[in-house]
Amino acid sequence: MNKSIMKKAFLMVVLITLLFIVFVGCTSIFSTTGTVNISVVSGIVLGKLIIDSFTYDINMDEIYVGTTDTSGNLTIPDVPVGWHNFEAFSTFGSGYGTKGQHISTGINNVTITVPPFII
Repeated sequence: MNKSIMKKAFLMVVLITLLFIVFVGCTSIFSTTGTVNISVVSGIVLGKLIIDSFTYDINMDEIYVGTTDTSGNLTIPDVPVGWHNFEAFSTFGSGYGTKGQHISTGINNVTITVPPFII
């Protein structure tokens, strides 16, 4: 074989390999998930006293994802980008709230309002 043809074939293989690495590697540069910080706002009315330090079970798209701390906060990492429905169920009584929100890359704050219930 001619040396010129061998050089061209070698350069073609190197070029194809480099293009493959660049284009396949690009898919990992762009994030397809975000972090969601849930904050549940509510309270229990006990006579005239409002008690607001209890926990909530949180569902995302009808799937349980965790329980808030006693301040009503929960962080959910690696949530796929797109529209999601979040639900908060009181672990103490009948409190319930829901919030739909589009999640993007980075930090997303979702506030779920749960109407206070009376004891």
